[in-house]
Amino acid sequence: MGDGLWSDHWSAPPRGSRGQTTLAGLAVALVLLTTVTAGSIVAADRALSDATDTSLDRARADRAATALVTDSPVVTSHGYVDAQRANETNATELAAAIPTLRGVAFSVRFDGDEIAARGDVSDSVHVSRGVVVADYHTDSESIDVDGEDATTLDGRTGRIEFDVDPGANTTVRTIRVGDRVVLHRPTGIEGTHSVNVSSHAAPVIRVDVAGPAPAGTVTATARVFETRTGRIEVAVDA
Repeated sequence: MGDGLWSDHWSAPPRGSRGQTTLAGLAVALVLLTTVTAGSIVAADRALSDATDTSLDRARADRAATALVTDSPVVTSHGYVDAQRANETNATELAAAIPTLRGVAFSVRFDGDEIAARGDVSDSVHVSRGVVVADYHTDSESIDVDGEDATTLDGRTGRIEFDVDPGANTTVRTIRVGDRVVLHRPTGIEGTHSVNVSSHAAPVIRVDVAGPAPAGTVTATARVFETRTGRIEVAVDA
């Protein structure tokens, strides 16, 4: 089928091609199983190893490395490797999350430091992946509305908590993050409010106030992050 044309006509492939594709086809079929057990992972690895002429250790390390950087306890919802999570994980947690690491000796290194290990992998194959790493910390910035109307958080974030404490005869009407109005009340904003924001850049926060002599504070607090490049290395001895 090609160029959008569909046909239900079937013809047998040439005899010579069937034998050449049997092993590779078996490997692909096993790898694409959507529901897997530890046993089927081993079977898929062995088939892939046979079909591509690579070692079993390399096949398993390659699969584990891919899982570690795409769908594991150290990866955030944005697809970053959380540096704190990576440095706090252990072999039990990773083996529970990644079937390829069950029942084998393995080691995982993050930015050159070993973060999880089980058994002896001194003679094993090492596979590495480049990753985007997120370093998180909590930042809090305040705006004194009697003399300023803007501040910027020290990093990117997807959520901000505002604590609005206006002084006497002061009305905080609007809070903006970037060009977006996130809080607005003509009669005045007070108390604590949490809002979702874009995490593409460090948020610039602005407030609009009214009153004969504005006073009080607006405090913004968030778990912010900065990104950098890093590397995860996996070794497996099956």
